[in-house]
Amino acid sequence: MFSLYISLALLGLSAVDPVGIGVMPVLLMQKHPYRRAFVFLGGSFVSLMVFGVLFAKGLGTVTIIFEQSHSWLVPSAEVLGGVTLLVIAVIAYVQLRTGKISVTPSKRTQRWLRLGNWQLFTLGALLVAVQSIIDVVFVIAMVRVGQLRLSSLTLISAVATYAITALVLQIVVVGAFKTAPTPQKIQTLDAIRKVLIKYSNQALIVVSTILGLVLLALALIR
Repeated sequence: MFSLYISLALLGLSAVDPVGIGVMPVLLMQKHPYRRAFVFLGGSFVSLMVFGVLFAKGLGTVTIIFEQSHSWLVPSAEVLGGVTLLVIAVIAYVQLRTGKISVTPSKRTQRWLRLGNWQLFTLGALLVAVQSIIDVVFVIAMVRVGQLRLSSLTLISAVATYAITALVLQIVVVGAFKTAPTPQKIQTLDAIRKVLIKYSNQALIVVSTILGLVLLALALIR
């Protein structure tokens, strides 16, 4: 069971949200910076927990039932997931090499970040909700957790492990702002944000490649 938590923690760290990292400096330059940053992070955490449990309880259980009468389901899903992850890795690699990774939120996003606390909480939740649905690594991880048929408490703690580690680097940005000397806060934030976004894309490339190859290998073995 300990290995499950370690695996989910590593997947969470690799699934860093560049958008979330990018909006942190904007929030931290507003009034009540720490409260607003953690309101946004709270929405993200709740969204990760809700979708994680839904995917695990819903798709995980359905997959177990369906695969008993359809032997082709799991191998086909593994091939599709493997190919998708390898394509994601290639796209991320090209963007990283060509420097096409944006580190600045759009003007529309910056306007949204001036909303009240409840709206900001909702924005954090909605952004993560959209990303969770299209995040192949997240979906595969949660479905696998669901297939283990864990107790409710263990399932929730497993999803929470992923959710917390997925937000760790955004918390690092907040910590850097808190500890940086006042005259250097903006420069420190900008430097850390660029490093973390670069790291998140490198992690995405590595994890997507490894997980994609593992899924393809599993499909061939079956």
